[in-house]
Amino acid sequence: MIPVLCINDSNINLFVQKRLLLQSGITDTVITASDGQEALDYYSKLTETSGSNYPRLVLLDIHMPKVDGWEFLERFSQLYLPSFEETSVIINSFTVDENEINKAKDYPVIIDFVTSQLTADYFRKLALPGLHNKVL
Repeated sequence: MIPVLCINDSNINLFVQKRLLLQSGITDTVITASDGQEALDYYSKLTETSGSNYPRLVLLDIHMPKVDGWEFLERFSQLYLPSFEETSVIINSFTVDENEINKAKDYPVIIDFVTSQLTADYFRKLALPGLHNKVL
């Protein structure tokens, strides 16, 4: 099973995502962060411990205060992706325009851009463990 990181400023969305991930059976470890900065701080601590049990999947909201999803992606790609290269990101955002979907295609780490409610079945259908199966 792979650890999963959920980054979202909505406690309700984090609760639902965590529940769906656990129900899907793809993970027994869900880490949550309420914004991009909290997630970047988490990765900073991981680099200090150099653990191999890092999240291989990140669920990312785009529209957040402080550090939004795009800024997280930019900084994560530059600072941490070389150390955590097996990471795949799924953007889950309900308010999206075509420019954001096109922008997501510029990030190889993003494997999907989901604009609807995620389901346990969606997670079960992900090709694990390597992920990196780009749907975009």
